[in-house]
Amino acid sequence: MPLNKLRIISLLVIATGVTAAGQQSAKPFPPGLQTVTQESPVLSPEEEMKTFFMPPGYHVELVASEPLVMDPILIDFDADGRMWAIELPGYMPEINPSDAVEREPTGRIVVLEDTNNDGKMDKRTVFKDGLILPRAMKVLDHGVLVGEPPNVWLLRDTNGDLKADTKELVTDTFGRMESSVEHNANSLFWGLDNWLYTSEVDTQVRLKDNKFEVQKTIARGQWGATQDDAGRIYRNTNESVLHVDVVPTKYFTRNPTLLRTRGSYESLEGDNNEVNATWPVRPTTGVNRGYQAGVLRADGTLSNHTSVCSPIVYRGDRLPQELYGNVFVAEPAANLVSRIIVDTSGP
Repeated sequence: MPLNKLRIISLLVIATGVTAAGQQSAKPFPPGLQTVTQESPVLSPEEEMKTFFMPPGYHVELVASEPLVMDPILIDFDADGRMWAIELPGYMPEINPSDAVEREPTGRIVVLEDTNNDGKMDKRTVFKDGLILPRAMKVLDHGVLVGEPPNVWLLRDTNGDLKADTKELVTDTFGRMESSVEHNANSLFWGLDNWLYTSEVDTQVRLKDNKFEVQKTIARGQWGATQDDAGRIYRNTNESVLHVDVVPTKYFTRNPTLLRTRGSYESLEGDNNEVNATWPVRPTTGVNRGYQAGVLRADGTLSNHTSVCSPIVYRGDRLPQELYGNVFVAEPAANLVSRIIVDTSGP
């Protein structure tokens, strides 16, 4: 059934940073515009707790903060509940970094563990360092796949010390090293059909018969990919909040001269302007294209998504049932997370 209706509400409106454990929201929601006296103050996790606004009944908990984890851009969990994170200290170390500076091998994969079962990570192990702008990762029984454009590596720990000691090339078609950090291959989302779906690159991989296969696809999205129970792949880009592959892209790639790909990467916004609206809790003047008319409201808040990323279809059982199948997207420029309700009922 086609996806032809979408509405969006702000579920979480949060400030940049992390919060202390178990803090139950007692603030009004929605919160309204907050007065700020300093643009971006540096706060401790305890101070940051006071800046979060959550809907009634929800709270956020601190899992890890500096110095246990530094400059994280992506996380994954293994079967033992350990958190794996990509750390990217090489991104924008200065305002206008040269290629040589930004591409120094400072990227890392770290493993965080909760050794006393209190819900907080307390042990850090560097699984692999010396990486250049790594930007994708998937933890598998077979090893850990890491996307470091133009390569996807399979890293293995063969002696159980949580440190990689083998490195095998899976493909060298995963983007380009010289591409900008904002526009390069990313995502290794493990789909229901065993393919690992990517974003902003025309390559995807899967493990079959103990070997990795590489397949050409159609480059879609900008950062992140996700999937619903029907197997449809969702992505987004910059100002466009949500797109879906109603038809799997592999069917389009069979015809190399095909020009029209209707059904692939279809926008779900339609004519509903409410879908792309954002409602930050404070002025957000330092945003992408903030100098253009209409990007900011008169009160200085971002009016619509401008750096939307990381779509996630919620398919778990730890949150209320009414959230099942909803899509969550991040808007880091406005310090918020949006909840998208996708209606598949059709006309």
